[in-house]
Amino acid sequence: MRKVLSFVTLLFTLPLAACFDAEMTIAFPDADNAEATMVMIATQEFYDMASSSGEPFCDTGTEAQLDDGRHSCTETFSGSIDEALADPDLGEGMSIERRDGGLLFVSFDLSDMTSDLTDATGEAGGEEMKAMMAAAFEGHAISMNISGAEIVETNGIVSEDGKSARLSVPLDGFITGAAEIPPSFDVLLLPGN
Repeated sequence: MRKVLSFVTLLFTLPLAACFDAEMTIAFPDADNAEATMVMIATQEFYDMASSSGEPFCDTGTEAQLDDGRHSCTETFSGSIDEALADPDLGEGMSIERRDGGLLFVSFDLSDMTSDLTDATGEAGGEEMKAMMAAAFEGHAISMNISGAEIVETNGIVSEDGKSARLSVPLDGFITGAAEIPPSFDVLLLPGN
C-alpha cells in the first residue's frame, strides 16, 4: 500500500504526460490469512520519470512491458494477517479487527492521501497546477478491492456476487476535489472463498 500512496505524492512532481493506474486486491480466504496483489500500470513517461532517480521502477515485484508500451509492476503477498499488517508495502494505513461471529473489519486510512493533496495545492500556483494535473490524469484511477466469503457492510461498492467491495478513486477527481474520498475505506466481511 505504501507504494500506491507514495505515488500519490509523486503526482505533484511529475511531468504532465505521466499517468498511471494502481490497483490493490486483498482476499481473506480464512480468518487467519490474507492474499494480496498490487498492480501499477504506468505510461512510458511515468516509467521514465520514476526510473530516472536511479531507483528501479519495480524494486520488489515483477516488472513487465506490456504490448501497448506501458509498464506494469505486480507485487504479491500470501501469509497470515499479522504478517500482512507488518509488511511495509501492504500494511501501512491498514487495520484489521476481529469481530463477533467470525467477522473481520478491514480499514484503510485514506487521510494521508487527502492531506497530501491539501498541502500541495495550498502552495503558490497550486490551483493552476491542480488544473493541469487533473487534465493529465483524466481516465486513471487508484482502486482497492477487498474480498471474502461475504461482504457484510462497506462504504465502497459491493460486487454483484456480494463477495468483494471496491473503492476506486479517479485521479482527476482526486486532484480537483470533485471525487468524494472518504477518510477510510471500510469493509466488514466474513472471511472465506
